[in-house]
Amino acid sequence: MTTATRIRRLAARKVREKALKVAAQELEAAEADLELADGAVRIAGTNRAIPLAAIARVLRGVPGYSLPPGVEPGLEASVQWQTDQMAYAHSCHACEVEVDLETGGVKILRYVALQDSGRLVNPLIVEGQVHGGVVHGIGNALYERMRFDEAAQPLTTTFADYLLPTSTELPTIEVLLHESPSPFNPLGAKGVGEGGTVPVAAAVIAAIEDATGVRISEAPITPARIVELLTAAHITAE
Repeated sequence: MTTATRIRRLAARKVREKALKVAAQELEAAEADLELADGAVRIAGTNRAIPLAAIARVLRGVPGYSLPPGVEPGLEASVQWQTDQMAYAHSCHACEVEVDLETGGVKILRYVALQDSGRLVNPLIVEGQVHGGVVHGIGNALYERMRFDEAAQPLTTTFADYLLPTSTELPTIEVLLHESPSPFNPLGAKGVGEGGTVPVAAAVIAAIEDATGVRISEAPITPARIVELLTAAHITAE
């Protein structure tokens, strides 16, 4: 969530407070008894209301008439806000894999991601961000490697050499969204995209370790490298 969005929310709150203050004076009611809905401020539980357009005209000012006391002209507000503390999200990922001990091939059978995203404004977008992060993380775990020769010249210069996961290598990704608003910003927002990427390689490689019984300390882990580790550990398909 951008800083501009958070500032707009704070400004909207100030405009709401101004509208309620003016409406209380115009309707001769207490602010606590008012509600704002459908473009008007009304006394809760009654038909007595004043449209926002009328409040804006009052705040515009009329020659010979003073503005309501305690408010500035215009149904508008300016706000400045500074981020003092960062908001951290948490996540929990787990996956199940199948490893061919002869070829070193890895097939991801199931992937589950629990993601904390602060306050959810659009859950569909959040879920899509998590999907993208998980796919990126699977690439980090199994496919994407930049290789160089002895002269430091890149050997993976095209996508024929630099492998990326495609739909045929991916499982159905199960996403569970946990909403825990941050207290450090007006919207309670937290980051999503990177949170979906960071734990993936660890989850995938830990699953491979569990399936094969070998210790893996590198990523990405290729089929050829898995076979090397299995051979060194004297683990065979028989």
